[in-house]
Parts: sequence; structure tokens; C-alpha cells
Amino acid sequence: MKFIIIFFLLLFSLVSCSKEKRVSKKLEGNWSVDFMQIQDGEGFTYFDSLPNGTFTFVSHQKVISANVAYQFVNLNGFSVKDTFSVNQEKYVFNSNYDRIFFKINSDSINARIILITKKSMELEYYDIVKYRLVRFILSKD
Repeated sequence: MKFIIIFFLLLFSLVSCSKEKRVSKKLEGNWSVDFMQIQDGEGFTYFDSLPNGTFTFVSHQKVISANVAYQFVNLNGFSVKDTFSVNQEKYVFNSNYDRIFFKINSDSINARIILITKKSMELEYYDIVKYRLVRFILSKD
């Protein structure tokens, strides 16, 4: 019985290590932002189907860069324009929770990878300052 438990613990630890390598390999490269979903603090959801921007991941250096401009119309009919910008910041990937941690200026960003394949990715984070959940739908260039 002890042997079986040790075997599964060892197998689990090997799978965890390989998951981090698999995700790092998939992250590598330039990603175009195809679609965005913004959910405000009151639960209203807005969309931008034509955002402009890219994310770039350099896995061997663990560096992220991003520059995205997007806009949406709120319930009052006003057009809201915003940006998301990261300039070559170091990131840390946590394979247990599928999270990427990095900084924008002095703010710590805790982004969750919802889905990642070789050609597509969904990434979301909660913007504490603006009270909104922002989701990026990305495709690899």
C-alpha cells in the first residue's frame, strides 16, 4: 500500500513539472487580442470585438510585454476607452492554479489562464482599481 501511495505522489510531481514546461512552451511568442470581455463590479458585461493589441511572452527569460487598446459602450451610452500595457516585466507561472503573476508599475497582476492551446488562449485578471474583471481572447500570430 505504501508503494502505491509513493508511486502516485511521484507520478503527480512529475506531471506537475511537465505541465509547467508544456504551458511555457505554448506561451512563447506573439499573441493577437481578438476579443475582450469586461465585467464591471455591478455584474454588467461589456464586449469589444475589435480590440487592438498584442501580448508577447519570452519563456526562457520569463518576460511578458503587452499593449492593448479597447473600448466599449456602458449602460449610459458613453463610450469608454482604456488601455492595458506591460513593458517587459518578469512573470512567474504557478502550475497548480494556472496563474501568471507580474507587475504593472507598482500593481501586482494575478492573471488566470482559462484555456491555452498552441494557437489560442483565454487570459483574465481582476482590475482592482477600476473594479472590473477583464478577459482577453488571444490567438497566436
